[in-house]
Amino acid sequence: MNSTTTKAVDLDNPTFEQKSTAIADLRAVLSDEINEYCSDSDIWRFCVARQLDTEKSGAMIKTWYQWRKDACIDDMPVCKPDNLYPVPYPIRGYLSVADANLTAGVQVKESQIKLNRFFGGGCWHKRDKDDHPVYIERIGRYKIKDIPRMCTMGELFEFHYIMQEFIGRTIFPECSQLAGREISKQVVIFDLAGISIGMLSHLPALNMLREMLAKDQLYYPECMHRTYVVNAPAMFVTAWKLIRGWLDPRVISKVHILGKDYSKTLLEQIPAENLPSFLGGSCRCSHMAGGCVPSTTMNNYINLP
Repeated sequence: MNSTTTKAVDLDNPTFEQKSTAIADLRAVLSDEINEYCSDSDIWRFCVARQLDTEKSGAMIKTWYQWRKDACIDDMPVCKPDNLYPVPYPIRGYLSVADANLTAGVQVKESQIKLNRFFGGGCWHKRDKDDHPVYIERIGRYKIKDIPRMCTMGELFEFHYIMQEFIGRTIFPECSQLAGREISKQVVIFDLAGISIGMLSHLPALNMLREMLAKDQLYYPECMHRTYVVNAPAMFVTAWKLIRGWLDPRVISKVHILGKDYSKTLLEQIPAENLPSFLGGSCRCSHMAGGCVPSTTMNNYINLP
């Protein structure tokens, strides 16, 4: 398809014929090796990422395929129901993987534990009303200035990639099975409670964020259903003007910036029993150390709340 044809296609709700045609057009310009490697779902993500422009989508997917081969992404130790690899980050409320926190172990790299010490707390926490997995990150509790000072870009990328592979290989398939249809996008909640102007304006950390967002959009496009930024202070407006310049317009359209009055909006998307109490829901996950979203920086990672 070309840009003229694209105008008639709702990329979020294409007809079967529109989607099939776009996938066939892109497969026609790919090598047998790439075609064999890619599912139709993979092909469609890249079609959408480049607005059904076959030439641009083809170039993008070829770059993605070569990166995966060069970086041995398929060989990463990703936790799945049929292996004993540890979870890369805390998880709550899934059937294929038991509730767990990230803890030190033989198959957990020291760089993962090191980064986790500086992260404010995050978790894949159950599902929304449409069966998308929900990922929560307490950005406001990050030790943001320590991350670029103590960690390399390579360590951050490796940590992030294994998390992306985990959701793609383990969480999305489970959600798809439960929903009875393909689920390939997640709902993200970034909680900015506790963030300061110094954190928002720290250039080394912002540069790391920019690089990570660029890689995400290149290698993991169309994996986000919606993102909610909650407890966003007024000073976040300035940072958002900078950050949105690094994002694709389709990504920007799915980001909702909310202040402190956010619970109603979240509850329209997520059942109360699946939303942590600190975000306006009723879930506490009191059976787990750290509750719903454990945080090393809040000193509740090991001890029960």
